[in-house]
Amino acid sequence: MIKFVPNQSNTLFWAAKIGSKIREQRKKIGLSLEEFSLLSGSTVSTLSNIERGKRDVKLSTLVSLASALRINLSVLFQTESNKLEKRDPHPRVKGYDLDDN
Repeated sequence: MIKFVPNQSNTLFWAAKIGSKIREQRKKIGLSLEEFSLLSGSTVSTLSNIERGKRDVKLSTLVSLASALRINLSVLFQTESNKLEKRDPHPRVKGYDLDDN
């Protein structure tokens, strides 16, 4: 059994990166928070907190937001570092215990 041990700094990193990407994409297509709210089904307050990296977001919410922005969900997870780095086909991920059954 694979056990994942969440890392608070990773969670904060991704919340900030994803929120920033959402804001960037929203502004790129010229949507106000109010318009984005209507398209996505999330409140303006929730969207504001997500864009500022202050709210943990469920996958289903991210799917709705990406759909409202008319982008592929994967766009929200792209960073400059993961665009440029070469991928190891068998990366060792910290926080996983592969020996525990």
